[in-house]
Amino acid sequence: MASVKNPRDAREMYELKQKAMMYYNENGVPQKMEEILNDMFRDDPEDVYGHLANYFETFAKTPTITKLQAREILDSKGQGTIQTEVYCMVKNHEQLLATSALATYNFHPEGAKLEDKEEEERERQTFVKAAIAHITGALGVALKGADPTKQREVDEILFEIIEKLRREEEERKFREREHGDADDVSQHPTEETESTKKSKSPKAKAKAPTVVIIPDEPKEPCLPGSNALCAVSQAVCQAAATLTHIPLYQHIAKLRYDEVPSKFRLPLPLVTIFQSGKVFPGKLNCVKEFMIVPKPEMSLKESIKHISNIYSSIAKQMTLKSGVTMKNVNELGALCPQFDRPEQGLDMLQEAITGQGLTPGEDFHIVLNCAAQEYFDLEKGKYEVMGGSQKTFDDMVEFWPELLGRYPSIIGIIDPIRKQEQDPWMNICDRVTERCLVIGEAAYHRPGLLKDEDLTEEFKSSGIVLKLDHMNQISDILTCAKKMEDANNQVIISANLGDSCDTFIVDLAVGMNARFIKIGGPCRGERVSKINRLLQLEDHLTQTGKLAEREPHMFTKISPPPLPEEEGVEGEGENGGTGVDKSEKSESPSRKK
Repeated sequence: MASVKNPRDAREMYELKQKAMMYYNENGVPQKMEEILNDMFRDDPEDVYGHLANYFETFAKTPTITKLQAREILDSKGQGTIQTEVYCMVKNHEQLLATSALATYNFHPEGAKLEDKEEEERERQTFVKAAIAHITGALGVALKGADPTKQREVDEILFEIIEKLRREEEERKFREREHGDADDVSQHPTEETESTKKSKSPKAKAKAPTVVIIPDEPKEPCLPGSNALCAVSQAVCQAAATLTHIPLYQHIAKLRYDEVPSKFRLPLPLVTIFQSGKVFPGKLNCVKEFMIVPKPEMSLKESIKHISNIYSSIAKQMTLKSGVTMKNVNELGALCPQFDRPEQGLDMLQEAITGQGLTPGEDFHIVLNCAAQEYFDLEKGKYEVMGGSQKTFDDMVEFWPELLGRYPSIIGIIDPIRKQEQDPWMNICDRVTERCLVIGEAAYHRPGLLKDEDLTEEFKSSGIVLKLDHMNQISDILTCAKKMEDANNQVIISANLGDSCDTFIVDLAVGMNARFIKIGGPCRGERVSKINRLLQLEDHLTQTGKLAEREPHMFTKISPPPLPEEEGVEGEGENGGTGVDKSEKSESPSRKK
């Protein structure tokens, strides 16, 4: 005879069942089960359990960041940089969703003094170690539980943490200086020495300079490890794309436009064939990069094929003339022949283009990176455009339009003069912008600063070069891109000198609809990886019917602002004074807050 259950056990089982029913009902499980089972019977999916998994995944908790990991790796120059990993809790499992490598940032040009370059390398090592500590420490803690799809919120959290650490570091240094100054005063009371007396002599007056030269801006003081801002921002963006199951470029487009566009345009590739300048063979200083760009109507597949052929034919020609070492390329993947005049490089490019059955100025155009700040002699106040040939600001206003007049295939010049010389810059714009883009790279601050700066009538450009490096966050780059596009600037996304095989910037350029992407040479793995990603995206967009045609090149005339009217010309104002009341001047329409 079967034993009778203990009434106490039966009651506990009943209560347990009631709790289970309440738990499932509170979470809507029975209703959802009924809905999916009825729908699945009608849909008859091939993968029954896959269909169930996809359905219930839509009700899962929003994945959140659980931790960040970082380590030191090497970039294409053999320099230390940061690899960042983002882990998220996805359906009760911690998963690695993104791994990204940060491109390295160089403040000093290649021709800088040896001691400056050594100091920068020591600083780089310090920054990498500090950034790794920040990522695995304060930044990882701050982002724990954050939604990676909220890019702007994530970037704001990162910036606030780094700013807090920066302020704390400044306060610490201030206290140290204060303490040190107090010690110096107590040990060395102020006395008027003979040398001090001599310096006060009225005879020791210095001559006033005849020309006022504005020096280059000093390097921005940054907290060691602040490059973690870019590293984490990039990795989080990549993780969000993985979570939302869409390609990275589509996720970036959603960040830029608040929705995924139905069509995408590929950026025009700016490919460097030659690199020249002060540190390279020859006397030529005024052109750092000779780049070629296909016409907008040409497909990417066809244009890359032509670029490869142009590059190969030039390398072969140089090898036959000067030996096999002429095929060697630099860190940018470009050839480095000896040029004494810009015409030499321009003629070689045009001949190579013509040799492929193409027409310079129609099928392919040329863009020059002038990098004027690198060959400006601060002591003399002149530009050493070529060895032994120096030009004043006014000379440069004549130099560039004259060269462009002889080579109409040139459609872009980057930094033709320093930004400190605003009037000559605007005069160059006035002379050439009807047929050529005047583009700023060193002429603008990094996106994190530029986004909060005013754009004025006194300094304009046709385009801007933006880089994903150092402290540049994804949100800052997207904000600056919109700001500059509203001011009639075309956006160029650029790779870095110290880069990696990471192809993030390609998806960034496609997603934000950049006009150009500056890759470097068609050689070296870190350069070719970006070209191959472009080809992959062209193929994917073509197959899905989402590839839009590029628009023809557009050039907007830029003229200097009109000279201000002299006071007294307009007669008396309302308040009995003369001239124009400055408080009533309207803000420039191009000025953006």
